[in-house]
Amino acid sequence: DFVMGLSTLLRGTVREKLEWTFHLYDINKDGFINKEEMTEIVRAIYDMMGKYTYPALKGDVPKQHVDAFFQ
Repeated sequence: DFVMGLSTLLRGTVREKLEWTFHLYDINKDGFINKEEMTEIVRAIYDMMGKYTYPALKGDVPKQHVDAFFQ
């Protein structure tokens, strides 16, 4: 899966890249990306960034950013 995803991201068409990204965010595979799924993804990204963010992010920042995105 990792190699297939990497290949798509590096050599795929724009449509293939968008489809791959959509499937990444559509956690429950219902064909939609809702606020809960987006919040989970954003939280995971921020967790990976960890201590490298300045200023340090508070616990509710991912939800605030997703809420702003959906407005």
